[in-house]
Amino acid sequence: MTGQMKKYRDSLEKTPEPVLLSQIQTKMDLRGLMHYAKEKGKKVMELSEKERMSFIKK
Repeated sequence: MTGQMKKYRDSLEKTPEPVLLSQIQTKMDLRGLMHYAKEKGKKVMELSEKERMSFIKK
């Protein structure tokens, strides 16, 4: 069991800190994206990368 705990602690040390939403510089119209996906009859993850990127605000 101690070997597993050591591996677990090592993996925690190597894991990066979470990125806070306030730290993200890119803005995205999430409401518009979800509405678009619903109109298409798809889930957001089923949309193509190009379709998702069209909702990024600069």
